[in-house]
Amino acid sequence: MKILSWNVERLKTQQKEKSNFIKDLINAENPDIIYLTETNLNLDFGDEYFSLHSTALSNFHDNQDYTNQENRTSIFSKYPFIQIFQTYDHHTAICGKISTEFGDLYLYGSIIRSFGGKDIYFENDLKNQKDDLMKLSGTICYSGDFNISFSGFKYPSKKVIEETNQFFKTMEMKILTEENENCAIHIVLNKNFIEGKKTSTRMIEIPGKISDHNAVISEIMENLEPTTY
Repeated sequence: MKILSWNVERLKTQQKEKSNFIKDLINAENPDIIYLTETNLNLDFGDEYFSLHSTALSNFHDNQDYTNQENRTSIFSKYPFIQIFQTYDHHTAICGKISTEFGDLYLYGSIIRSFGGKDIYFENDLKNQKDDLMKLSGTICYSGDFNISFSGFKYPSKKVIEETNQFFKTMEMKILTEENENCAIHIVLNKNFIEGKKTSTRMIEIPGKISDHNAVISEIMENLEPTTY
């Protein structure tokens, strides 16, 4: 299973060259699950994927101007969604349940405050998303733009990082992307989903004219090495 997550930095409908770059990169990686933030409802990856989207933003939302069809969060999955769950804010976070070869999985996608990690809105988003995750009964893949860097420059603060790490420990979740330096895009999974499996994570460096965020990829594979006793 390959999971890709990326903030595409406010893709506009008319940005055809940027849209083509995004599609070409993602199609070349051929992920099973795609999380996109600061994206656009016109972005599509074909019939192979089922999709779930946050509500399109109005021209003026949360004191910010937006263009037609911009939305904050989208998930594309090769596995069909068998249930959709309401989140605290339909403009920001989305959640659907899928059935995979490794078991059922809740896909929770979000951005934790689209204007950075330093204000009360960030704190509210983080709290509400934690509350959403605690309500889910089952295995979770939580991904998106957290506006938190767990490695390298400690952003937004050591306190936020420590509290978030403690929350994931309590939830028995693993931050697969925590070693990516200066990276705010993350993929977090319950440990029971990856137990006994091989995992790998990498970043794809993105030109600044496309996005101010690199894409991240995590892969989960069956451990085929023979067991020794």
